[in-house]
Amino acid sequence: MQFDHLSGFHTVSKTSEVFTSFRGSLIQYQVINSIDRNKGTIRFWTVFSQGKRSTLVKYLWGKLLWDELNSIERTLFYHLKEVTQDKTIYLGLKALVLGVQKKQLRERLERGSIFGLNSISRQQYLSIKGRVNFFLLENEVPLRRVPKYSGYTKHYKDKGSLNPEKVEYYSEIFDPISDISDDDILTYLTVGDIPLFGGRVLHLEKTQEGRNGSKK
Repeated sequence: MQFDHLSGFHTVSKTSEVFTSFRGSLIQYQVINSIDRNKGTIRFWTVFSQGKRSTLVKYLWGKLLWDELNSIERTLFYHLKEVTQDKTIYLGLKALVLGVQKKQLRERLERGSIFGLNSISRQQYLSIKGRVNFFLLENEVPLRRVPKYSGYTKHYKDKGSLNPEKVEYYSEIFDPISDISDDDILTYLTVGDIPLFGGRVLHLEKTQEGRNGSKK
């Protein structure tokens, strides 16, 4: 797949093109495109940028919410593992598929921090857009061979075979909505309310004011 030059995204055929185009330090990370187990190959993009991978994710998610992704950006975005790992992005995309308008989704994400949702403002999106460029280099390499399973597993009685058990401590005071499921949050994003503490918390949409100042 050969990418054309895009605003904010640049495609290169070799690494040296990146370093001759940029001054200063660069971060590089990989985004898997596809794995062909029959051929034993893996295709991936190496992304070079002055921002972390999380910046790329935030930029593409922000552009989807406040603007429109072009075909190349959309392809890259849907290959990011964060699309399914990040609750805000995953449930936000499901809400859009179910017909929620972007304006409604942005407002509900903004009010949904209590449910662990992370909104991105238009100013944050534009700030990233104005200061970050991404260089994409597509590669194909052989898959690593996985060592065959020997059938031997260390028993817990084997000395030194296991690390000490790690105990996690937390306070339930700071986890008041741990019983809120992803389905409940999706209902909040699509319908506007959510079951909470035995009742329902209604999401109040922003009211529109008429010319005479009266609320509609």
